[in-house]
Amino acid sequence: MDVDLEELAAIIEQLDKTEFTDFLYEKGALRLHVRRGGHIPDVAGPGNPVAVSTPAPGPAPAPVPAPAAVPVPVPAAAPVPVPAAVNGHSPVVSPESLREGHILVTAPMLGTYYGAPKPGEPAFVQVGDSVAADAVLCIVEVMKLMNSVTAGAAGEITDVFVKDGDLVEFEQPLFAIRAAS
Repeated sequence: MDVDLEELAAIIEQLDKTEFTDFLYEKGALRLHVRRGGHIPDVAGPGNPVAVSTPAPGPAPAPVPAPAAVPVPVPAAAPVPVPAAVNGHSPVVSPESLREGHILVTAPMLGTYYGAPKPGEPAFVQVGDSVAADAVLCIVEVMKLMNSVTAGAAGEITDVFVKDGDLVEFEQPLFAIRAAS
């Protein structure tokens, strides 16, 4: 695995300048996961070396999976309303707070959220749009790299939890989709 030391230094410099709790970077076979203020569980297996995490305030790498969509089994109780944004910040949304039959699409990495392919163009999706599982819902930009986020399940967009240009964190809720039956 070839690691470009200039690129790695630029990543570290950018991380040092920003407030974040979780960062995931993937390039080819290289996977870098940095988390501040918490423990990163050690995951060992064939081809997966154990990462040693220290309680130091700086970044510590570790391999972890990054799901784009999380199917949510919800009991057949009354629907729970999804909370609205508070003071301009994204609402706290969890699988438990979703309505029955909905799927939560989360940010695959820390970055800037863009709902349209270019400034001034229409958004990829809006509330009420029907989407296929492979439909692009938005872009998350990390260090000038544009990463498409797909739906992960076919259905109808029922909620968009972020605004264009918002900084999103790893696994932050972006969309709710009512799964197609």
